[in-house]
Amino acid sequence: MKKIMLITVMCFILVPVFSNAARVKYEVVDVTNGGSLKGKVTTTVEKKDPVIPITIKPKESPEETALEKKTCIVHGQGQQAEMYIISPAKEVKNVLVILEDIKKGKAAPKKDLKLDNIMCRFEPLVGISYLKSNYVIKNSDPLLHNTNMGKVLGGGKRRTVYNLALPHKDQVITKKNRVSGLIQVKCDAHPWMRAYIYSSRHPYVTISDAEGNFEIKDIPPGTYKVRFWHEGFEEVVKEIEVKGGVVSDPEVVFTKTVEPAFMGGS
Repeated sequence: MKKIMLITVMCFILVPVFSNAARVKYEVVDVTNGGSLKGKVTTTVEKKDPVIPITIKPKESPEETALEKKTCIVHGQGQQAEMYIISPAKEVKNVLVILEDIKKGKAAPKKDLKLDNIMCRFEPLVGISYLKSNYVIKNSDPLLHNTNMGKVLGGGKRRTVYNLALPHKDQVITKKNRVSGLIQVKCDAHPWMRAYIYSSRHPYVTISDAEGNFEIKDIPPGTYKVRFWHEGFEEVVKEIEVKGGVVSDPEVVFTKTVEPAFMGGS
């Protein structure tokens, strides 16, 4: 395990302020002697993935109510949250891994983020977007969805970025990404729906896979604050030294959970 220079910092709110990450000026340069950040996120917590209870309010006609129930309720009286996707080895999926204070490096990919409203949930649940790319938002359901995207400001505050009504099946709206930082997505028509997007100026951000693995390559040598964020755990922040041609392998372990807003938390 390579040098890790600061003890883990924990945060006790659901969606934290992502410090000055959105305000750091970023310079695109050639990276010829970069290092890598590669590791695995695990947890010490025994946690089952919850089922989100869903209540469908009666519509103008019984047919509309039945259609909404058929579309939205796929697990008894609710939906599987797909929040705690943890392997038998306690490896954690869908962890955002972010180099927050990087000031120069490779250019961000020219890649749009597709966000689908499907079966009354968002796909993907956790995603990455890049400034000046596009959000491509689709409604795959035969129901009205209202996709509300807001930048998380901390202290329970949220600033709306886009509020988009999609009343028709297969409707698509494309919008430019102009705001960096953590974006919380909700549906004003279905309060249990949620997603999280990290909007980045740079390419040094990734999401852990089903085995908890993550990797970020071609990082200019230096010391960086790296944030490990997941909606159901108290986040981990580490200060990590990256050396040219070296793979840094930090130990990342979630030890405490938080209760998200859709399950009754703050």
